[in-house]
Amino acid sequence: MIYLDYAASTPLDPEVAERMIPYLSAVGNPSSIHAAGRYLRAAIEEARSTIAGLIGADPGQIVFTSGGTEADNHALRGAVETWGIRHILYNPTEHHAVLHTIESLVQSRGIQAHPIAVDAVGRVELEHLEVLLRQYPRSLVAVMYANNEIGTIQPVREIAELVQTYGGYFLCDTVQVMGLGWVNVSEWPVDFIAASAHKFYGPKGVGFLYRRRPIRSLITGGAQEREQRAGTENVAGIVGMALALQKAYAQRRSYETHLRTLKAYLIQQLRERFPDVIFHGDIDLEGSHPGILNFRLPGLTHDLLLVQLDIEGICASGTSACASGSAHPSHVLQAIGVSPAEASRALRFSWGHGIEQTHLDTVVATLEKLVTFQTT
Repeated sequence: MIYLDYAASTPLDPEVAERMIPYLSAVGNPSSIHAAGRYLRAAIEEARSTIAGLIGADPGQIVFTSGGTEADNHALRGAVETWGIRHILYNPTEHHAVLHTIESLVQSRGIQAHPIAVDAVGRVELEHLEVLLRQYPRSLVAVMYANNEIGTIQPVREIAELVQTYGGYFLCDTVQVMGLGWVNVSEWPVDFIAASAHKFYGPKGVGFLYRRRPIRSLITGGAQEREQRAGTENVAGIVGMALALQKAYAQRRSYETHLRTLKAYLIQQLRERFPDVIFHGDIDLEGSHPGILNFRLPGLTHDLLLVQLDIEGICASGTSACASGSAHPSHVLQAIGVSPAEASRALRFSWGHGIEQTHLDTVVATLEKLVTFQTT
């Protein structure tokens, strides 16, 4: 099998899995004061300190969650409830964890939501953001670091500074880039970031929210996570996530180089084999995620291609994993001007550790064979 869906989920690192094993069977509750509980509590706090140190935060600013979706929900709902925010300015290519939560807040809390204009590759237009901030100061602004479907990178530092100038709050979903080691909250004034372990070779079902200052808890119940997130912590997942992120930061330069080399090679091969290929988003190696490529081959049905690729042992996708099975074409592609019919033909390849040029050669050759089949 050739797995080209790393943007949906990365494989679990074997060393991470091994580190988690003792905590899967350990007895006790980390909130208990006896020795068994203290052992688990110590593991959680060590993981918290590790993660905080890597991203330039204070340990008390890290809240462990079930993943990026919960982190986004916590930030959006908590900010609205804590600070009485009435306006949210958002990037229309955001993940559904952000968009659907904003929709819910509009309906349930009367929040006003304002989309920020984006250009043809999905990058927010800073001039329009500033216009909105002048009109709605103290807004909550939601712009992800890199898009999970098209890979376009946003000017997060400039956005953060603009938001700060107008007294607003900035949520940056960093789920897709955390494993690249790009995030350092001490270098730009961001109020929230969301992360999910399974995007950087950690376990599924665990993530974290960084918040510059405390907000109201999304989940009520016990006093866990300094009363910021009720519920018994996923100790094994948290421990595994910390090691996975530690490894990601240690390998970040070589990993990024590897991904960029593969991206340049794949773009070249697709252009040579399919002269009419159309790429979506920014494909410049400095302006896009090095491990994501979204494209379409005019006139071809992507659903059939994905099934045929799967039969050939190649795992790919046509959209975000959270939207798979939806009858609606990608909202990301439509936001950048791609028609629904064209958006329904898009393919997304994403890669990481274990993928080499020889794998891409096989994929492109297989794709060429399938395209020939579809057009004859």
